[in-house]
Amino acid sequence: MLRKDKFFYLFTIVLVTLLAVSLTSIGAEDKIVLVDVIGREIVLDKPATKVVGTHNPTLNAAVVLGGGEKYIVGFGNKEMSRPLYEAVMDDYDAIVQIGKGGNINFETVLATGADLAIIPERFKDQVVQFEEVGLNVIVALPNEESFDTIRQSLTLLGKALGASDRAEMIIGFMDDRIENARKITSQATDKQTVLFLGGSSALSVAPDAMIQTHLIEIAGGLNAVSGVSGTGNFVEVNIEQIISWNPDVIWYPAYARYTAEDLLNDPAWSNINAVKNKKVFAFPSQVEPWDQPTAALALGIAWATHNLHPDLYTLDEIMADVDNYYNMVYGKTFTGEQLGIK
Repeated sequence: MLRKDKFFYLFTIVLVTLLAVSLTSIGAEDKIVLVDVIGREIVLDKPATKVVGTHNPTLNAAVVLGGGEKYIVGFGNKEMSRPLYEAVMDDYDAIVQIGKGGNINFETVLATGADLAIIPERFKDQVVQFEEVGLNVIVALPNEESFDTIRQSLTLLGKALGASDRAEMIIGFMDDRIENARKITSQATDKQTVLFLGGSSALSVAPDAMIQTHLIEIAGGLNAVSGVSGTGNFVEVNIEQIISWNPDVIWYPAYARYTAEDLLNDPAWSNINAVKNKKVFAFPSQVEPWDQPTAALALGIAWATHNLHPDLYTLDEIMADVDNYYNMVYGKTFTGEQLGIK
């Protein structure tokens, strides 16, 4: 009898131990383990549902993955992309502005009930600040921009939000537009030089490490900028430098503080080929920027291809891309007039 009791006792201990190990294993498997763009490991107990951030291109990944406000509880500068967000969110004005750039009100952050902050590498100093208030934080957008960084951000946040299938769908759309642009521009016989200016100043330019260079090149152009380096920001130059580059085409963002007419009517710019030939264009769109490292860059690729090769890619084809993208992401679309393209 004692032998049976001892056997039963040992059997129970083994069974409980195996069960505990099994449950621990299951718990570990349920956790989401991520490595962000600066190599930090982040472990989430479950997919995040309430996201904050102050860098709009980075936060946009969570917006497109949620098809609107699904995951967003705190924004940065709410005036950026307001036309888009007012159109695709039920109550954009009700979403809290937690700060701008590096100036964040952490009491406001805590009041949102957020469970995840997403930031770009350029704001990596904020990691410690968010962690000090008990918030998980992912550095989701590297300083050096490319098509791969957009894929990386969407994939990373897709895992964090439990939206990996949707991330793959959006990446697939962008990759399809990239491949389409390659096929179209392979038929082109010329390569125009393009200067992409910054929004705050017409004397700031996009260096090689910015996404604007990739836009120019995938559309079959050449970046007119040379001898200038920088990551994450436009670089200030002087008018003499721009004259020496003498670009064939000038693009500037639709959100710029100046217009094409300002450049076309400025005597200092008059000897530049793009100005002489009136090839100075606002890069769309009025609804949201298509020239930033976000999913909407797919539409920037389409417009850039049309702008440099209108005989190979038409405005109607751009609008078909517009309808496909916005219906896929938000379940609605925009007209050419709303986007500011014609």
